[in-house]
Amino acid sequence: MNVQDWIALAKNEMATLGIEELRDSGILPERGKKFFPVIAYPPLTMYSDMDQEPLFAKFSERQANTTIAYLHIPFCPSRCTFCHWITKTKSRAEEVDDYLDYLEREMIHYKRNMGIEAIPARSVLVGGGTPTYLSPRQMERFLRALTQHFDLSACTQLTMEAEPTTLLGDEGLEKLKIMKQYGVNRISMGVQSFDDPILAYMGRVHTANDTEAAIAQIRKAGIDNIFIDLIYGYPNQSAEQWIANMLKTVSLDIEGWQLYRLRVTQHGDRPGNIISQYSKKPERFPETEEVFLMKYLGILISKHFGYEEQQTRIFARKPDDISHYLRDWCCDLADVAGVGVSSWSNLRGVFALNVGDQSLEQYYGLIDQGKVAINRGKIRTRDDELRRSFILPLKNMKVSRQDFAAHTGADLMACFGKEINSLKDIGLLQEDLTHVWLTTTGRFFADEVATQFFNPNYMPFKDVEGALKKIARA
Repeated sequence: MNVQDWIALAKNEMATLGIEELRDSGILPERGKKFFPVIAYPPLTMYSDMDQEPLFAKFSERQANTTIAYLHIPFCPSRCTFCHWITKTKSRAEEVDDYLDYLEREMIHYKRNMGIEAIPARSVLVGGGTPTYLSPRQMERFLRALTQHFDLSACTQLTMEAEPTTLLGDEGLEKLKIMKQYGVNRISMGVQSFDDPILAYMGRVHTANDTEAAIAQIRKAGIDNIFIDLIYGYPNQSAEQWIANMLKTVSLDIEGWQLYRLRVTQHGDRPGNIISQYSKKPERFPETEEVFLMKYLGILISKHFGYEEQQTRIFARKPDDISHYLRDWCCDLADVAGVGVSSWSNLRGVFALNVGDQSLEQYYGLIDQGKVAINRGKIRTRDDELRRSFILPLKNMKVSRQDFAAHTGADLMACFGKEINSLKDIGLLQEDLTHVWLTTTGRFFADEVATQFFNPNYMPFKDVEGALKKIARA
């Protein structure tokens, strides 16, 4: 099919979603113009000041749970315009070495506070930043510390985030072989686009050719699971360009990809430059209808070439190739042990965020005091637990009635029956005797549906409050 055929097919299928009716229902923020990515509940940006004490208080007496691990490397080749997280660009080797010193010390503080010899991790994500910014020597040092202080004997997947140019040449291949040696079995590469002008506008330093060369390097090193990230709805991006991106993606014979709608609203420790771009030149940003079309085209083309939506916005041929870390966290509600600047933890009913400190001085200072570098957090309430146990599985896959009852001791319909019925009435949810899940339309608007189950105190957009009551009355 040519570009216009894809657009015509997507528009024809989108007509069945009933988008205008949903706009009228009131659940789409500013009628779909804005959205809030439901990454965690309660949202990470809404935590209050807290130190490490609540995270570890009476730790052995609290209900144990499966644990996964997140480790954060903040260094990057460049600062991307869409990034809302702490990054340090073009750092010298000495700066990276200092950070790795403190990162390992934090691992030691963490396991000491848990009262264990090594932190068990069923799955691991090393994120950033750009973890593959490390040199081969630094990568081996980092992975040696990881495998010493975390128990990976039952780990099903170790994912390393990467940037294409950091995997090129002899040094890139050496890093990849070290990763393979230490058990890294999945690479998640921040590609974002195959359009070089768009990449330059994003502040990326790689090109489309670099991405293909990096994929070849990963294969050469023997790592078999390659995922990439792609962003749609970017300034100066058209549906035609997005189709070219998707057709290039499906030609690569990789394991899968994650599709992201451009996130303008801050959702991390540092506002992205994209916010100022939007305030200065909003006309460069695609209209909402164009963004929806790009999203549907991404889904349509992925499925046409045999990549199913295994988890919301995550496409793969095989279910097991997706991020086990994301699946364990969002769907199985695993605990998270997080180390590194801006990392986050979730242990036995308590959320915690590490200091988001671009200079790293506050991060280093807390570790020098013998502490895990936590400065924000939340002890989950009963309401938090009920909503989290429903929202995260719903947004990402589906909610098991049995699992919900086992996790919370409550009946699903007694807690959320009214909301579920209202969303069923407008075609966004389905249910049977065992599960509740998103319909095709519901999954297209998964973040917006999930937000309807937020406590009003955490609602990111005021204009969608009370939408379900209006639907119920209608």
